[in-house]
Amino acid sequence: MSFDQSAAADLTLTLSDAGVRIVHEIPGRLRARIAVLGLASLDTNHLAAQFRTIPGVRTVRINADAISVAITHDGTVATRARILSRLSGLRREQLRFRHPDEAAEPSFLPTAGRIALIAGYRLLPRSLARAIVLAAISPRVLRGLRSLLTEGVTVELLDALAVSLGALRGQFRTAVTTDLMMGLGEYLEETTIRHSSSLLLDLLVPNPETAWIESEGGAVEVPFARVRQGDLVVVNAGEMVPVDGIVRGGSALVNQASITGESVPVSREPGDSIIAGSLIESGNVRIEARKVGDETTTAQIAQLIRESLEQRSDTERLAEKHADRQVYMTLGLGAAALLATRDLRRLSSVFLVDYACPIKLSAPVAVRATMSETVARGILIKGGPSIEKLAEADTFVFDKTGTLTRGTLSVTEVQSLAPEDWPQLRLLALAGSLEEHSQHPIARAVVDAANLQGWRHLPHGDVIFDVGYGLRASVEGNDVLIGSRHFLEGVEGVDFDGHSATVERMVAEGKMLLYIAVAGKPVGLIGLRDELRPDAHETVRRLRGAGVRSMVMLSGDRSVRAEAFGRELGFDEIHAELRPEDKLRILRDLQAAGRKVAFIGDGANDAPALAAADVGISMSQGADIARAAADVTLMDDRIGAVADAREACDQAMRIISSNNAAALGINSALFVAASAGLLAPVVAAMMHNGSTVALLVSAIYRSGLNPPAVHRT
Repeated sequence: MSFDQSAAADLTLTLSDAGVRIVHEIPGRLRARIAVLGLASLDTNHLAAQFRTIPGVRTVRINADAISVAITHDGTVATRARILSRLSGLRREQLRFRHPDEAAEPSFLPTAGRIALIAGYRLLPRSLARAIVLAAISPRVLRGLRSLLTEGVTVELLDALAVSLGALRGQFRTAVTTDLMMGLGEYLEETTIRHSSSLLLDLLVPNPETAWIESEGGAVEVPFARVRQGDLVVVNAGEMVPVDGIVRGGSALVNQASITGESVPVSREPGDSIIAGSLIESGNVRIEARKVGDETTTAQIAQLIRESLEQRSDTERLAEKHADRQVYMTLGLGAAALLATRDLRRLSSVFLVDYACPIKLSAPVAVRATMSETVARGILIKGGPSIEKLAEADTFVFDKTGTLTRGTLSVTEVQSLAPEDWPQLRLLALAGSLEEHSQHPIARAVVDAANLQGWRHLPHGDVIFDVGYGLRASVEGNDVLIGSRHFLEGVEGVDFDGHSATVERMVAEGKMLLYIAVAGKPVGLIGLRDELRPDAHETVRRLRGAGVRSMVMLSGDRSVRAEAFGRELGFDEIHAELRPEDKLRILRDLQAAGRKVAFIGDGANDAPALAAADVGISMSQGADIARAAADVTLMDDRIGAVADAREACDQAMRIISSNNAAALGINSALFVAASAGLLAPVVAAMMHNGSTVALLVSAIYRSGLNPPAVHRT
């Protein structure tokens, strides 16, 4: 990559003044040392998230021990310039620091110190070398004693006994080597666990520092905290949208991947909604702010993710209890080995092989990796309990409108009953000419259909509406009626009995009918449907393949229409003509019958059912109260995400189960080898910790993610 020499010199000076030095660079990747990374208690996750908001940046890895950051990007000159500008402009006030009670990043320095001690052990005077070893292993010994006094028999006690036995036997180098192996294993385990959590935290998009607000004198840059509802926010290409709102001016191509998981950019025009955290790839827009600050989509996602990290499933809690019980088994096996062999070396090796670590750690890693994978695909799962419940659900209950269907009506058939006078296109033009004066969803659907056919407006007199029934007007000197069958037959006396076969066929196909009469005679029918989502059939098939036994559909529609939808999808149970309270009753009946129920809905009236179900799933366009009541929220507006979520949760539970089985098998083999004297303590520690780390990394891999780059600089 070639750069202008004078510009490069100026940039180098600017970076140097800011305490930044580029130590290595190739096209698409650079590594820099930043002085501020040496500050105590610096929250590197928060800083990395800020760097990820730079357009074109792909990955960010911060190594606080080396005071460096490695950034990969798209390789363009513009992206590189943005990265260097952000690095040179980094100030202390932009940083976040951990509270004293927050866990610090795992440090490699203690491990490096033990490696140096082992390498130079024979070069030191014996008494000094032994004193340093005792000082090095004392933290582990003291931790074991403290654990015994406060928590009882734990893994920490086993570790303390293992290193103490080496020192008691006079094998100080072996003792510190064993301590090194355990410390290295702990470092790798903690790094892997923190990585599984940071996979979620990395998805958080930090609020921008400032936003541009339109005023009488033009756009003014103000602190983000001063943006208010109703402000017109100006966002240009390459910038992140800071608010949820409505586009009032301009147009843009918007990337919403960080929020919905949808990688294909979408167009946004005046009147379209736009969400915070979206990236303007091209164009510019003026946005009327509807939600700001903590109310924005990104802020709510961030809060949900933070809360989810604190929730532990029954599987995680049981794994921890089971792991604690394994400590007693290890002590018992060690005592048996000592009685049989009188060999302290074997006892030390046995104590280094415990079943607790892989069993205790595998579940949270699998849960967090799965949550991260699903968030990246536009699915928010509220913690481990929701993963467990969704995997166990055997009955999926769908509210029809807005979930299985798009929730918007469209014309699917225009049936002329007097084709000579009113052929289909003219009949549709007639309906469109009158319905364009109404804002009812049915009217909008008819007008949209007429527009698609290139209709020609028919002159007419005043349109009179009978709310809830239909409308009337004069066209070409004839009275025209459009509305429900009750309105035309029961109120106006128009007889449709001669067309019963056509009516029954259309109703059986699940269509809502609009009746049309001219001069007191029936002339046409327009059939409308709330169209199925294109992935509805595939979703049902995938759920059945994932082991779901029963599929239930709930609808407020008439029975004939609901049955048509249900049969088309192959549902096992179809409940129609329901009131909101009926949904909750049906869910409770299913649960009383022993079913584990997942409910999928989107409306405010679905909130009680979402809360009462074993696991509730809210669609992306759902009401705020529905999303709050749900255990799973779909950010991407597709029903297939329900199957994605179920499959991901099934995979998480399989990972936990198989890792537990593998841990049992591997550590049993290691115990036999240690009891037989085939494993030295150092080798036992290395193999045990190595297998534990391998299982944790496997959990991340199998969840569909990449493993951490441990200590990479």
